[in-house]
Amino acid sequence: MNDTSAPDRSTPRGDAGYESPYPYVERLQEKMDERIARRVPVKGRFCGFCYARLREADTTCPFCAHDIDRVGTVQEIPQDVLRAYHAKQKIEARWVHSGAFVGLLVAMALFLWLVVFVPGWLGHPAIAFAVLIGGGYVLAQLFGPIFAGQIGYRRGARKRDQLWSEHLARRDGTSTR
Repeated sequence: MNDTSAPDRSTPRGDAGYESPYPYVERLQEKMDERIARRVPVKGRFCGFCYARLREADTTCPFCAHDIDRVGTVQEIPQDVLRAYHAKQKIEARWVHSGAFVGLLVAMALFLWLVVFVPGWLGHPAIAFAVLIGGGYVLAQLFGPIFAGQIGYRRGARKRDQLWSEHLARRDGTSTR
């Protein structure tokens, strides 16, 4: 029997086909988004490794599973860590908004095509307007969150993971290359 250890590419792994080398960072994204949006207090008790908010009773970080006695705690999340999480947000949003805009442009082109070139009742401005409104919504949803959102997620997560890796290298005094 020939056993190759090549990864199975037929089944996508992770969200949107991207698997982070730092799974705790992915699990922390929502919590960091709350902190970036200022919905939670700035000061607190955070894990000294991954900067997850901790309860007083926690002896092990619930996100990265490090022993709190070993890694310690900090009172505030470093700005470069927040910038890494914010970079993912911005990249993903840019892709989603651009994709939605492309969907709206396609709907506008379809509207113009119906009004200018299609004869009969299909070319009536009321029908074309309904296609513009309904089609604009559907195409914006299709091109934005569904298609472009997948690309934006992967690119944003890669950028976040790269910035996290650089933060770890600076913090631990190791080289990233």
